[in-house]
Amino acid sequence: MKIKLYFLIILFTIGLSGCEKYLEENYLSGENSASIISSEETFESLITAGYVSLRAYYGKENAWDLTEAGTDLYTWGLDNRSQGFCTYASFTTSEEQERMKAMWRELYKALNTCNLILDNIDKVPFSLETTRESRRGEISFLRAHYLWLISEIWGEVHFTTTPSEEVSREANKTPIEQFRQQIISDLEVAISSLPIKYDASNYGRITKPAAEAMLSRVYLYMKNYPKASEYAQKVINNYDFALLDDWTKIWNIENLKNEEIIWAVNYSDDPVTTNAGFTDENGNLYNTAGIIQRGGGHTGHVMFEIRYENLGWGMIRDLENGRGFQRWAPTKYFIDLYNEDIDERFNGSFKTVWKANNLAASPKWKPFVFIDGVKNTIERELWAKPILQVGDTSIVFSKKPIPQSKKGKFSANDLFYINPQKGYLMIDINDMYLPDGSLNDNVINRQFYFPITKKYEDPTRIQLSTEFSKRDAIVFRISEMYLIAAEAEMLQGNNENAVSFINTLRMARSIEGKEDEMKIEASDLNIDFILDERGRELATEFQRIFDLKRTGKFLERIKAYNHDAAPNVQDFHSIRFIPQSQIDAMVDGASYQNPGY
Repeated sequence: MKIKLYFLIILFTIGLSGCEKYLEENYLSGENSASIISSEETFESLITAGYVSLRAYYGKENAWDLTEAGTDLYTWGLDNRSQGFCTYASFTTSEEQERMKAMWRELYKALNTCNLILDNIDKVPFSLETTRESRRGEISFLRAHYLWLISEIWGEVHFTTTPSEEVSREANKTPIEQFRQQIISDLEVAISSLPIKYDASNYGRITKPAAEAMLSRVYLYMKNYPKASEYAQKVINNYDFALLDDWTKIWNIENLKNEEIIWAVNYSDDPVTTNAGFTDENGNLYNTAGIIQRGGGHTGHVMFEIRYENLGWGMIRDLENGRGFQRWAPTKYFIDLYNEDIDERFNGSFKTVWKANNLAASPKWKPFVFIDGVKNTIERELWAKPILQVGDTSIVFSKKPIPQSKKGKFSANDLFYINPQKGYLMIDINDMYLPDGSLNDNVINRQFYFPITKKYEDPTRIQLSTEFSKRDAIVFRISEMYLIAAEAEMLQGNNENAVSFINTLRMARSIEGKEDEMKIEASDLNIDFILDERGRELATEFQRIFDLKRTGKFLERIKAYNHDAAPNVQDFHSIRFIPQSQIDAMVDGASYQNPGY
């Protein structure tokens, strides 16, 4: 279902918004709140509205700040605008507060929309009862999903399953157990009500296997390992999902709907849905503090890029290589997790080679190159000629150290080494990171010194400046079900079963001919191995903070592997702060803030 951003004229008030400006949602046909439940057609628009807030989260900067930044895998990059999420030093900047406010408002707005739908769904004259029940299943799933996000991000905060009709300045504090009981109940409703699949025109709607995948994940978080394994195996065994042997095919922009994907938040290149703004009741474009919420498409292609063009080594910005904002940089620990000689996920996930695209930007050969301190003469006929032609290798990031005998410089003052024979830039692991594993800030403030994820590349965008991609944001992949089943079986003492699930996944991710080398033994298996494997497989897929928290490894692994965060991170940081605007709008708001903030 390519969900259009056509909004309802209903004012979806939520009890926690205090004095916040509300966003009115304009439904194009002009239906009012009284008539919205009078027909199946108008109510379907309300159903669609239940999905909309997913686009404020999945594939957007806000979600990566809340789930991947400041973990054992990612720290801040040069263009990061909210370093508090990466370093835990403070959360007082307007940027950090605005981001948290945007997500708080959006997720509670979405929860209220779902509550409104479920409160009214039996009053709607559906032509088929099966349609009513499938829509009940969809919204039950969505409510469960929003409750899960709210409780995982903020902990014991406001809980309600009743639609709010007026502003309130009071809110409850609800135990996580109550959130999870409701989540389980809603997902059970969804599983009993949803179809296994829809036709292609409804791609993006929630299905039964998506609900089972969500239930498997939630049971894992609840430490109900038998149930987590049971539902993961249902998704593995009962449907047509399959692990792809070629890692790159999962992420190919021309292969968005593939056998690995259980459910994704879908985007498109339709300009109606990629408009980054939305209008208020007066027709004005509204976008809080420049923070994109519902509009636009997937933004991963700009968030994990480097400023390659600033190197000037035969490179200018172009559509194929992207327009980079480099919000986050991988930790050395993350880079080292991969054995690229046997595991296709490193070279399939990280871009490490750039090709020259502009002859005028090419440097020129000089008479001498110094190799390991020794002066070597360049062939005279090459002097002052361009080093690179268009299409030549321009920049190489090496995961391994490059011997000094193979690295050259035109002068001792040069920032970068070059290949003495072919002239391309060579940046190896020891250039990117210092011996203690921290990012090398000594040269151009970490601007060029890390590989970038290429999971989200999109060279099909209309032009270089296009900020949004048609790429769907994957929420559940079949590989996660193998990881959940493995972890759940391991924690029940069933190591043989656990190893079988892990090895099935790892063999699918092996370089051809290296399948046996990718296998592990039962003695290799523990929770740290599981977290490492989840990092290799699921990094940037909106779960890492939650994984560290639920396994009790939040503080340990961040202190060990994230040098920017280690001095500041504390246990309480695994639950995020409630935005100050919310605290200010409440009666006795100061006592509502989460501990430690």
